[in-house]
Amino acid sequence: MSNHDLAGGPPKFSDVLRSAIAERGLSLSRLRAHLVERGHDVGTATLSTWQSGARVPRDGSVPVLEALEEVLGLPPGQLVEGLGSARQSAARPGRPFAVVREADALARLLDRLDGAEHGQLRTTAVTEEVVISAAGGLAVKHVVQAVQAVRPTNRLVIVHQTEPDGDITAVLPEAVGGCRVGRIARDPDLGLLVAELLLDRRLAVDEHAILRYDVHDTADHRITEYFRFHEWPGIHHALEVRFDPAALPVRVLEFQRRTSAAPDRLRRELTLSPDRRAQVVVPAAGPGVVGIDWQWS
Repeated sequence: MSNHDLAGGPPKFSDVLRSAIAERGLSLSRLRAHLVERGHDVGTATLSTWQSGARVPRDGSVPVLEALEEVLGLPPGQLVEGLGSARQSAARPGRPFAVVREADALARLLDRLDGAEHGQLRTTAVTEEVVISAAGGLAVKHVVQAVQAVRPTNRLVIVHQTEPDGDITAVLPEAVGGCRVGRIARDPDLGLLVAELLLDRRLAVDEHAILRYDVHDTADHRITEYFRFHEWPGIHHALEVRFDPAALPVRVLEFQRRTSAAPDRLRRELTLSPDRRAQVVVPAAGPGVVGIDWQWS
């Protein structure tokens, strides 16, 4: 049962659009052609993100939605009226950090960063390289993250967790490009860190930015997995874990879960590249968890 059924409210904008396209039996390229004939040059990639719910049309897209209603045979105003509620839903990813078991503790850390604007920037794509040290611990992760503003803001909240016997007080976020590090809150008992990245400028709604940052850890004990959680749908996630030649695993696997505590919904074996990297690319991840785990012996 879908969320809008549980809430007793109207169908979601993306559901209405997707159902209407399916009922007409139109491919996205053919639908685009109909729109071009009516003077609206909308890409098939944009139409795809609208029907999947990964993105919401801009406020200035009303003429396009009216043309879509005409092409798809929908009652006038059905898509246009759904735009407002769709944008409100997109601006609120729900309970913060709900896809991980540490959600309550992370929310408390977020409260300590009074004024931190969690959820005002949505991630559209992220590439991360996780470097494993010769001791088998996480030495550093290098992150390039593309974000889009759903409300005017100039900050992004990031999260990091050490292993149970790690030292979160020694973990240090470092801004590399497009941002600087703001306030940091830590929970030493749970090994959690929540930090602000302050953008170089304030973004208006729908504006994009690319941020580069590292997270340095000092773990000197072997770890056996790394994962990132996503709170938005449709995120392009490229993850690679690079192992030191002195500490190579005997088996490496990819996993995906709906929450960090849920069973695997995907699990498959990976092969290390010649330069000792395990790589995963998920074109449209989330909400949920994407990760890599390994065995040392």
